[in-house]
Amino acid sequence: MVGKTAYRTPEELAAHIRVARGIEPADLVIKHTRFLDVYTGAFLSGDVAVYRGRIVGTQQVYRGRRELDGSSLTVVPGFIDAHVHIESSLLTPARFQQVVLPSGTTTVIWDPHEIANVRGVEGLRWALAATEGLDLDVFVMLSSCVPSTSPERELETSGAELHADDLTVLGGHPRVLGLAEMMNYPGLLAGEPDVLRKLLAFQSRRRDGHCPGLRGQDLNAYGAAGIHSCHESTTLDEAREKLQKGFHVLIREGSCAKDADALLPLLDDYSSAVIGLCSDDRNPADIACEGHINWIADKALRAGHKPEVVFRAASFAAARAFGLEDRGVVAPGFLADICLVRPREPGRWSSGLTVEAVYKRGRLVEPAALETAARSSQTQTLAGHGPNVRLAACTADDFQVPAVSGSAQERVRVIGVRRRQILTDALEASLSVSDGLVRGELSQDVLKIAVFERHRGTGRRAVGFVQGFGMQRGAIATSINHDSHNAIVVGTDDRVMAAALNRLREIDGGIVVALDEMSLETLPLPIGGLMCDRAPQEVAAALERLRGLTKTLGCPLEEPFIQLSFLALPVIPSLKITDRGLVDVERFRLVGAVI
Repeated sequence: MVGKTAYRTPEELAAHIRVARGIEPADLVIKHTRFLDVYTGAFLSGDVAVYRGRIVGTQQVYRGRRELDGSSLTVVPGFIDAHVHIESSLLTPARFQQVVLPSGTTTVIWDPHEIANVRGVEGLRWALAATEGLDLDVFVMLSSCVPSTSPERELETSGAELHADDLTVLGGHPRVLGLAEMMNYPGLLAGEPDVLRKLLAFQSRRRDGHCPGLRGQDLNAYGAAGIHSCHESTTLDEAREKLQKGFHVLIREGSCAKDADALLPLLDDYSSAVIGLCSDDRNPADIACEGHINWIADKALRAGHKPEVVFRAASFAAARAFGLEDRGVVAPGFLADICLVRPREPGRWSSGLTVEAVYKRGRLVEPAALETAARSSQTQTLAGHGPNVRLAACTADDFQVPAVSGSAQERVRVIGVRRRQILTDALEASLSVSDGLVRGELSQDVLKIAVFERHRGTGRRAVGFVQGFGMQRGAIATSINHDSHNAIVVGTDDRVMAAALNRLREIDGGIVVALDEMSLETLPLPIGGLMCDRAPQEVAAALERLRGLTKTLGCPLEEPFIQLSFLALPVIPSLKITDRGLVDVERFRLVGAVI
């Protein structure tokens, strides 16, 4: 728990008291403004005074060394991302803060399980070091499921395994809040020993949830185990039941998983104290174009929700859910993490949100200073990690799917992509057989998809079929492959898929779009095959270029790369693929591509 005040000496406390009483001037005073009182749900009028990074006074008249006319603005607490994987921004933490701080996000709760799946404890240590000293406050939840499923089930191969003892070593770090999303809910419900040991080791801390579709008595059991939140609800009924059973519901709006429209009706005067907002996985192009947590707040306002309810959920609810009692409130004694906002059209919050300025611990957030900080960051590499992609060169033969029946058609299992969701459908299709091999069929939008193990050099791979990419030519490959982060590729032609995967190997991880065997565009991600230390605008431009190329291949998906990467996560229903084969998530076991 992070307490409300943290004065180091009597002299420091006395100085704050003098400024709060108006005896001495504040560092900053926002004059004649309106500010949100999250306790009563009202907007109050008056001054907001800041001294040495904390709010010391509200409502009454104050004088300051710097005074700002806030009469046309509204002061609200800085936004908090209640659940994020910074790795999904493709940026290092120092680069990530460049895009989210100016949009109003002043605190994030990071589960670094992407880099942990690649590098284990070393990855967690890197995450903590890479966020040290940033202006953005980054708190860490230690990754509970590396890999996402229990290793003894042998459903996937990650770069590392984390057990209870590995996590408790880092549990005392001052920015570690608890145990991150417990994705292995089948293991929890089955009482698997390692899962129970992790829960017991962190029973005095926050324990974050991840249980898509879990209902009834199984949801009761999940709550009884001590899980306090979930960001995986996709329907209003599911989210309402979780709320009724004591879970903090986190409304997610990422680059692929977009649940805000479905879940925002749950937000009201009561629930705004226990419903937080999160991005989960959001790329820099979408943040630059639309926003971060401010984008969810904007959607809520345009949907007709009251601003006091929206801004309360965007800050106070997440702060309390994770024990951060020093923020999320515009009142004396709290951190001066504040946003100066206004409606897009005067007097009409239903017109949407504009963030005019952001103050972090009382200092104005300035993009130039964030760029300087990013350039001077010393935590951009994983020392001595070796190659990210340990793959042998592949050929078209590596993508063959042998027929089994001897007939001209085979019935196969097909992963059905749901646009704007990471849930999939378990479909079936009849495909043609030629020379004893099952072929994909563009006329049915059934393409081949393959996952190759990239961490240990095992050569293990699996090939299956997917529907929903709409491609008429080419291939897409990436080393971002939730959560084990092997190499994944989808394409219309075995030779082009091989070329895309070989190029991924050459750049040592990243994203590849292959128009044909010779024309390939890339975005290298040298840090774990997940991130890079380039300016956010450069990464956003590269990503937009690659997304544009996928459109020329015929792909209609708004975010094809994240959509592809989640097709390998075997804890999200219904049918997924890993390096070990197709996974029937409902039954939690491997199944064949050919029925």
